[in-house]
Amino acid sequence: MSEKATHSYGSYWIAWFVLLLITLAMVFIGSKPVLAGGMIVKAAIIALFFMHLAFEKKSLIYTVLIGIFATTAVLVVLVAPDGTAM
Repeated sequence: MSEKATHSYGSYWIAWFVLLLITLAMVFIGSKPVLAGGMIVKAAIIALFFMHLAFEKKSLIYTVLIGIFATTAVLVVLVAPDGTAM
């Protein structure tokens, strides 16, 4: 089995820079919708580029992303009541 080169180091640097910009926006803006949206976008970028999902079949991409978003939703629902009790 041979793997063809479908990406370069440049795509990793671009993904890292985008992650950095999103992180800075999250830190300086700091509102809850920006934090939640930033976390979702960052998780998707990490999954697509650093887990190499961007180069896989669409069905595998959808399966993994749905799993990530479903897990996130469950955790938010379970943790949110504790945050409002403080």
